[in-house]
Amino acid sequence: MPGRSPLRPYALTAGRTRPTRDLRLTDCLLAVAATPRQTWTPEHQALHLWCTGAPCSVAELAGRLGQPTQVARVLVSDLLDQTALSFVTAPTDPDEPDVDLLERCLNGLRALQ
Repeated sequence: MPGRSPLRPYALTAGRTRPTRDLRLTDCLLAVAATPRQTWTPEHQALHLWCTGAPCSVAELAGRLGQPTQVARVLVSDLLDQTALSFVTAPTDPDEPDVDLLERCLNGLRALQ
């Protein structure tokens, strides 16, 4: 389901404009071992798949989905509410930036262009 969907953003979120969670663009998510549910849209399934095996940031997911970040936040919130995704916290040294996280964020921002 990569790329922009032919549906309008409000159709993808069933008219919802606010996520149920306070998500930052840099929040990283990982899929919890779960099979896609029948109620999931193709976009939900794609988000879950992209988070399987390796964490993805909200910004990266929005870029892959080809939708505004607010749409991705609503859809990611749906998956978090269903415990299909979980947050990943990487151990960091306060004096040293997390280069991997910065690279993923940069790639996500580039994909949004």
